Amino acid sequence: MTPSSTDLRREDAATRPPLPWWPAVFGALLTGAVAFWGLATPQYWFDEAASVSAVDRPFGSLIAMVQKVDAVHALYYVVMYPWAALFGTSELAMRTPSALALVVMSVFLTRIGMAYARRYMPERTVFVGVMVAVLGAVLPGLSWTGQEARGYAMGAMSLTIAWWFFERFREHRHTPSLVGFALFMAAGVGFSLYVAMLLPLFFARSLRWGRRNTVKVLVACLVAGSVCIPLVIVGAEQSGQVSWIDATTREVLRRMALMVFFLSPRNRFGAYNGPVEQIAPWLGLFTILVVALGLIRSRARWIMLWLLSLVLLPFVVILVAQLLGKQYFQERYLTFTAPVLVVALALGLAAIPWRPVGALGLALFTLLSFPSFLGQNGEFAKKDGYKTAAVAAAQADTVIFMDDEARGIFVAYPPDHPVKDPMLAQNKEDSATLWGQSHPGWWSWQLDETGKVSVVAFKPNPYYGAVLQHLDSIGCTITDENLESRFRVTNLKCPDTLAQPARTPVEPGT
Repeated sequence: MTPSSTDLRREDAATRPPLPWWPAVFGALLTGAVAFWGLATPQYWFDEAASVSAVDRPFGSLIAMVQKVDAVHALYYVVMYPWAALFGTSELAMRTPSALALVVMSVFLTRIGMAYARRYMPERTVFVGVMVAVLGAVLPGLSWTGQEARGYAMGAMSLTIAWWFFERFREHRHTPSLVGFALFMAAGVGFSLYVAMLLPLFFARSLRWGRRNTVKVLVACLVAGSVCIPLVIVGAEQSGQVSWIDATTREVLRRMALMVFFLSPRNRFGAYNGPVEQIAPWLGLFTILVVALGLIRSRARWIMLWLLSLVLLPFVVILVAQLLGKQYFQERYLTFTAPVLVVALALGLAAIPWRPVGALGLALFTLLSFPSFLGQNGEFAKKDGYKTAAVAAAQADTVIFMDDEARGIFVAYPPDHPVKDPMLAQNKEDSATLWGQSHPGWWSWQLDETGKVSVVAFKPNPYYGAVLQHLDSIGCTITDENLESRFRVTNLKCPDTLAQPARTPVEPGT
């Protein structure tokens, strides 16, 4: 009786030597070192303050909030909720889960790279494992996620684990591996909605595995994709959240080329910003040349083509949407594709005939990436300067927040003394919003306050001057103004008592 192709595949898999674990352990240690180095130094920025706000409230308020705002981040908030309850909301506490996610991702990613090498270039299995371990730790477009209190690292981790299960199914045809694939792909979609774009490519790869196995993969993809349905429905209702995105097609193309993989999309605004931006095109050119070499010379060229399709498809979809007048591009939304590029780049380097040249290429890539590590660890690397604004405003006993978002400074960095917030109509917990709800803008220029007062605006506000003018009219004097952050913070010293009783603000024209 002639054995089936499945039997032969299983027999071949059983006779292959096991993959050594030390490259994966090395990758985890290196990734952890990069991620935890200076983890707590950068000040929070807007998105991270939103994460703090979401988890620092009763759980019922969180569930109500994601029905109004940030539904696409709901899974991350739910995962972080018990963590924040145990460890608090400091920079170290909130960013540690992301760093740990990258460590876990590194282990699975290294194993995937080694599995491909064992299949196509067995003599370089360990060599590829080491390259994946290093590249996964140093790629600027991936390493930053380990220092971000957001779900991007968890999305990359979930996709990588799902990918590992997918390769396990390809090799062993064990249905439990497909269950793992479906669960982690669903998690990936939950952490980063755009992960769903990759499901058709996983299904397409299974078309040569026989009808029965293809049907199994199809079912797994449909199960994972079903997570998209509620997210898309709720997300469509919250589409106003991305209405601020406004980039030309030319700008999107430039940012796609440079700022997804070769620059940190966020924490790169410190002292090393200039060198990092100058180096990014060279990292991109290096990657293109190495991957092209792999496609020409490597025995793994077909799997590399599939990997490139995983990387490029989301870019193509978003670009087509851009051409149709839709704005869906932000660099961080595509971070989940970075682990795939890491494996493709490692296989390309491994295709270089003389191994020392491949090692030299790896060293060069690491060296060029090093300024990004320095840049992402600076206090002002994330630019917004929430702590700077919070410290300036906390000098006051009364803070007039000119917009809801301005309260984020005290959400991220609570003052150590009670502060009056006369513009607050409903707090964030009761309103099920990120920042609470304020009284109408006209309320602000009719407030009669005493003592130390601070006026804070998150963005240019047409009422800001009127507020300062009104406070001047009741005897307040400006003591200092802080413009060293994203916020405008003006501190004033007002009389300890009012010449006339405080008035309740009245809507103009009534």
